[in-house]
Amino acid sequence: MAAVVILFDALVFRSSFYLRWLEPQSVAGSTRNAVHRVEATISPGRRNVLVMGNSKIGEGLSTALADATTEGSGLHFVSGFIPGSALRIWYYLLREIDPQANRFAAIVLAIPLSADEDLGTMAERVADISYLAPLLRLQDLATFSSSFDSPALRDQARRAILFPAQALRRDIAAFLGSPRHRYEKVRRTEERSVAEFLSYRGNGVALPDLPIDPATRLPVHWNGVDERTKRGLTEHYFRWLHAVPSPAVAASNERYYREWLTRIVERYRASGTPIILIEVPRGPWHGTEAPVPRPTGAVAELIAAGAVSALPGDTFVDIERPRNFFDLEHMNKSGREQFTVRLARRVAALLH
Repeated sequence: MAAVVILFDALVFRSSFYLRWLEPQSVAGSTRNAVHRVEATISPGRRNVLVMGNSKIGEGLSTALADATTEGSGLHFVSGFIPGSALRIWYYLLREIDPQANRFAAIVLAIPLSADEDLGTMAERVADISYLAPLLRLQDLATFSSSFDSPALRDQARRAILFPAQALRRDIAAFLGSPRHRYEKVRRTEERSVAEFLSYRGNGVALPDLPIDPATRLPVHWNGVDERTKRGLTEHYFRWLHAVPSPAVAASNERYYREWLTRIVERYRASGTPIILIEVPRGPWHGTEAPVPRPTGAVAELIAAGAVSALPGDTFVDIERPRNFFDLEHMNKSGREQFTVRLARRVAALLH
């Protein structure tokens, strides 16, 4: 009986049919939205450059401006961002949108150049199971589940692959409760999302340029800062800015970056598709209060081996100023324009 359930689940939920009808505003739906956006914006006959990232790329990259900046080069920039995503998710998304690993002129990965920049344990991101529920296959059972550190999450990952209907049960219940409502919502999302994405010009808000006290490493004053932003700065941003991960977290993250970067590199080795690593502007005060990013560990080794290329760590550091951010992580319209133009030019130079 279990074998029948597994086979039925594989036929229904491991096909493109159910992927199409996922709730657009769910975690799994954000993966589906990224697949749709990439498919809708690829330009046949041109050299498509896919930029993978999280919401920092979603807010920070204007593909239209990137194309205009490199006009005449034949390049066309495509955004593969998924909010809250990272390398493990991108590997499976790449497999979905580029099954032959030869569709793009280059793959740009927006990652930290050092695993030490992540304070949380990347391998333990439980949300990855939900993000990838519609993309995982039975053959991923060992690889995907073993990529988590804890036995509990490994078991949860295995169950999500073996029994996808359980992993998606809430989405399925909502779909069956009102198929017409889901159909209309998906249709509206498909019609509007790509057009809204292409027409988006960035957030016009800018953070105030607060002077930093070198002794306390906190702003000298809070003029022009609302209470919510002040709380975020004091309780999160400035603590994170100067923090370092524990040895255990650093070791786990180094394994994570090594595993998933290597898997992506190996996937594109046969086609010779260039893999380009970039460090997106990190935050509004990083440019003056944090060291310049530099490659370490697996990233440095892959660069030295010629398996990947990377823009220098200081490429975007001057953009890391409050006037170029609308919150503690995301670039505003000014930062978006500066980042996009510079990225497009640097990538075009690498692909000449």
